[in-house]
Amino acid sequence: MDVRAFGSVYGQSSTLPYASGFHYIPASGLKRFSASRGFFMMTDAGQDHNLVVEMTDAPGQQLPLTRINNDTVMPMSITAIYSGTVHAVVVFY
Repeated sequence: MDVRAFGSVYGQSSTLPYASGFHYIPASGLKRFSASRGFFMMTDAGQDHNLVVEMTDAPGQQLPLTRINNDTVMPMSITAIYSGTVHAVVVFY
């Protein structure tokens, strides 16, 4: 089954482009939001950072992502950012 989106047709196994999102700084504390499709973490290259998130299918459970040492896109659905040492996170929809 093909998916029509953003003026194009994508195959069933194709990754759809992100349509929107918001910028958040984890040092600001807990941030809750509706289920995302992915997120981008901005860090200093070569330095280990961490980010604590809540996945959409595990409400109330904190998942620590550790040893993040470069800018990374994670195609995970999350609903909260608890804390972290990464410089910023862009949550995608």
